[in-house]
Amino acid sequence: MATNNALNANSTTPFPTINGGTGVSSPTAHGVLVAEGASAFTPIVLGAGQVLIGTTASDPTAAALTAGNGVSISSASGSITISSTGGFTWNEVTGTSASMVVDNGYISSNAGLVTLTLPTTSAVGDELAVAGKGAGGWKVAQNASQLIHIGSSVTTTGTGGSVASVNAFDALTLVCITANTAWTLTSGPQSAGLTIV
Repeated sequence: MATNNALNANSTTPFPTINGGTGVSSPTAHGVLVAEGASAFTPIVLGAGQVLIGTTASDPTAAALTAGNGVSISSASGSITISSTGGFTWNEVTGTSASMVVDNGYISSNAGLVTLTLPTTSAVGDELAVAGKGAGGWKVAQNASQLIHIGSSVTTTGTGGSVASVNAFDALTLVCITANTAWTLTSGPQSAGLTIV
């Protein structure tokens, strides 16, 4: 005995969305089905390392994650790895000089004076750190047009200006406050504990 109801009356394939179906007779392999109201579902196929990113009143988009500052992202089939790249890289300087690179720290480790020269290129917010270890101490030298603010004191602008340790284990941290030229002390001995030229 045949039963007459809505499901039997609409026994066509694909089963329509109005009756709870997908409206898709042969879904795309590995696709994620996205509902489209009364219309057939839309399959979205993700590539290696992609995720669905939602949008307002529209279908989500298959996209890879975008790395921001201090973050790296690598992806492969079935995996996404998010890593921090921020923080300082510390460098032990055993010679008598080194050119500094932003977002790096320097340990002066020599019996004689270690001269560390500011980078010529820097952006507001870039940081540098210096820590003493060797008996000779350290000096932060400048390039043309550069200067360093230490509390109410400031170095001579250009290559004649510098900040130097008084004690072998003095340390300081500097932050760039004007791109390429001006730095200020954020931690470390104040002016009485440093030699400012």
